[in-house]
Amino acid sequence: MQRKYLAAIGFALLLALSTVGVAAGLGPSGAAPATADDQPTNRSITVDATGEASATPDRAVIHLAVRAEGENPSAVRDELVSGAEDLRAALDELGVEYETVAYSVDERYRPPEQSGGPTYEGVHRFEVTLDDPNATGSVVDAAADADASVDRVRLTLSDEKREELRTEAIQNAMDDARQQADTIAAAADLSVASVLTVDAAQSDYSPVAYEQAAAADSGSASTTIDSGDVSVTYDVQVSYEATE
Repeated sequence: MQRKYLAAIGFALLLALSTVGVAAGLGPSGAAPATADDQPTNRSITVDATGEASATPDRAVIHLAVRAEGENPSAVRDELVSGAEDLRAALDELGVEYETVAYSVDERYRPPEQSGGPTYEGVHRFEVTLDDPNATGSVVDAAADADASVDRVRLTLSDEKREELRTEAIQNAMDDARQQADTIAAAADLSVASVLTVDAAQSDYSPVAYEQAAAADSGSASTTIDSGDVSVTYDVQVSYEATE
């Protein structure tokens, strides 16, 4: 009798373990759990692209300087005052905007083995801003007539125009990125879906600059400044979701 009872217990335990094993192999609804092959695969395509936009300059910035030298600071100062008055009069006649950006009177350094020459030198720097770059030559000529030097001419863009070019450059970069992604996806039998991430930065802004521009001598032909285009360049890195 005891042996039959123990056999019955063993059979009941075996049946219970088998039931648990079957239940563990099924999902909540009784179906087999998804395997790695059944899980959706996250695919992405990442590309680097560049966009550029350019336009004719609509602003000019001209750096002028009145220079003087002498044996004492007061003499240099007086010469700077006189030269600055002449330059202001010439610029006022043109009706252009200008401002002082630097002024200094310094003792000139001489190595111990050198002697002679002016002891002090001074400079009064002006910045002229033009909304019409075609008037640049007139300002250069006015500086020459006032015995001022033209240190730099920069043909650039107004804030409004620069913002327009920036927007155009970004759009061109994004168009280039999408074209690259479509080409890569087609080669891999995939399709480009939504944008996942975008990283963008302006890589270059190139105004037209002339360093130490030479002013025409008084009485000579008028100065003409030829301008090229100003360009804005943007780089982007874009990641796209890719689907089959």
